Amino acid sequence: MQLSLVLPFISLAGALMLPNPTGPYPVSVVVESLTDNSRLDPYAPSSSPHQRRVMTSLFLPINSTTVRSEVRTVPYMTPLVAEDYGLLATTIGLPNSTFASFKVNTTHILGRRCSNKSRSTSNARPSKLPLVIFSPGFGQSRLLYGTMARSMASEGYAVVTIDHPYDASIVEFPDGSFVRNANISTDDDAALEQVINVRSADVSFVMDQLRDSAVFHRALHQHKVAIDFDRIVMYGHSLGGATAANVMLSDPRVLGGADLDGRFFNPVLKTGLDRSFLLLGRAGHSSEDPTWSAFYNNLRGARVDMAVAGTLHGSFTDFPVIVDILDLPRATADQVAGSVSGERMDVVVKSVLIAFCDFVFGKDVSPELLQHGQEGLPEITVVRADLRK
Repeated sequence: MQLSLVLPFISLAGALMLPNPTGPYPVSVVVESLTDNSRLDPYAPSSSPHQRRVMTSLFLPINSTTVRSEVRTVPYMTPLVAEDYGLLATTIGLPNSTFASFKVNTTHILGRRCSNKSRSTSNARPSKLPLVIFSPGFGQSRLLYGTMARSMASEGYAVVTIDHPYDASIVEFPDGSFVRNANISTDDDAALEQVINVRSADVSFVMDQLRDSAVFHRALHQHKVAIDFDRIVMYGHSLGGATAANVMLSDPRVLGGADLDGRFFNPVLKTGLDRSFLLLGRAGHSSEDPTWSAFYNNLRGARVDMAVAGTLHGSFTDFPVIVDILDLPRATADQVAGSVSGERMDVVVKSVLIAFCDFVFGKDVSPELLQHGQEGLPEITVVRADLRK
């Protein structure tokens, strides 16, 4: 595989910078640990029970006409999470410090900007932002999807990503504590359905906190924005997609959901949903995963099934961007993240999600992209679509 060509590059390059988002707004991130005092964590060791605690990252677009800000470079992952993914990197011959080497630019709020009527308002945006919620794949950190979340936020959305302790490989908290994964079998549907139920409660709790928590109130006030809780869409990768569907079954605040290449579980698999749902996956997913078609057929609202050519399951993470930066040999890159480049995956996923959000929120009642695809996105095939409301 000629991986020896990669190793000197990494050691000489030092920090490896992930790309900045391409939308019209710079993006800030608010990281918070949240404790749900109404729930004991069902996966906590019996010897040390504790309330359910989650980690969140809230990505917010910045309006430079109302706030002063500066760009700061920060680690892509926290130390223990980077170390955990570093073990994965060693399986293809990369240093275990690979993920610790990645950095990302983020916008830091300095304060309120003085009124200046002559200042351009070209990047002004609505004061109330639609909310997009993200849940990661089983075993994965929310941090592995940070580039994707920043990209969506740069288009004018508030985006919150959530870590679910004990099913993520590791969750690291700001106080230095951490939680490693519990012994949950991925071959046991009943066990995974329980995981999804716990995740769904996490998501509803995070929505409550975004609305009611003084911590988030201060952050939103500092950013001079508010969240529009009448416009909420949720998406997720793999088990996170199943979580999105399950949340919609139990929480009517979520108007639409999207599953990135994940299979579905009961009870929502059997009951279906009466609100809009998007299935976006690798080519052939519908034929390889019987739950994909079963769920689609039980949907009573608008429904779309789309395939992205050249993708694998891991393509719907930040892996395509990461392997591009590492300049891995093509054969290795294809095995890790598929043949679609990170830049193209960003364009594809963001374009589809924006079209879906516009439809759900009533901005575009007949989106061409969701119905027939788009000439500028040849990677996408619309397998089937029914945009009834």
